[in-house]
Amino acid sequence: MALFDKKAEHYDDFCQTPLGAFVDTVERKLVRELMNPQAGENLVDLGCGTGSITVDWASLGCHMTGVDESAMMLAKARAKPVRQGTADYIQADLARLPYPSAYFHGGLLQVTLEFVQEPAAVLQEAVRVIKPGGRLVIGLINASGPWARYYQERAKTHSSSVYRRAHFFTQSTIDQLLRTFPSAVRGGLYIGPTEFLSEAQGWLIERRRTAERPLAEAGFLVLRYDLDQEAEVRKT
Repeated sequence: MALFDKKAEHYDDFCQTPLGAFVDTVERKLVRELMNPQAGENLVDLGCGTGSITVDWASLGCHMTGVDESAMMLAKARAKPVRQGTADYIQADLARLPYPSAYFHGGLLQVTLEFVQEPAAVLQEAVRVIKPGGRLVIGLINASGPWARYYQERAKTHSSSVYRRAHFFTQSTIDQLLRTFPSAVRGGLYIGPTEFLSEAQGWLIERRRTAERPLAEAGFLVLRYDLDQEAEVRKT
């Protein structure tokens, strides 16, 4: 059984809460900004979960492929309507993708590396299936930010928490694994989960801290790696 199979039924419930909706909005805005999905592009959502971003970008006219190891999460994803573009889903090991090299225009790993057993292999596969000139966008729960600390503390007292098996990364760790540097980095969720009181208060703190604080203090990081021909050869 995949790690998230037991969480699939209620996985989207958090996003229906004020805090969850705020987190979802911040994260989606940042990953979409850095991916900049365009109509007609062939994009892959690696670790797509219940397909929220997959469906969102399909609505822009993209040809989306969602890949996940959890059959239960994929069942939830397939039930979500797609108004425009296409959204196909496949159950697969992210470290062994069933696609030829240079197949997609871009790939997303949105809070996915935290839960895989072979992060280096997953990154290598992601780079392999993206065309030279394409881009890989990675959304991370920043290891040095307030949300990683919150999840680590929560996992100590909640035996069923998926975060008991999570590993958190910093940008420098991902750079080392990919042996390259990102072309763009954005940070968000500078407000910690215990500070949040309301949407208005959350955005007020978020905007102020985004302008004042370093990326290392962000709870969520988004990294974009532009892949040229040299990078593709280097990783394969």
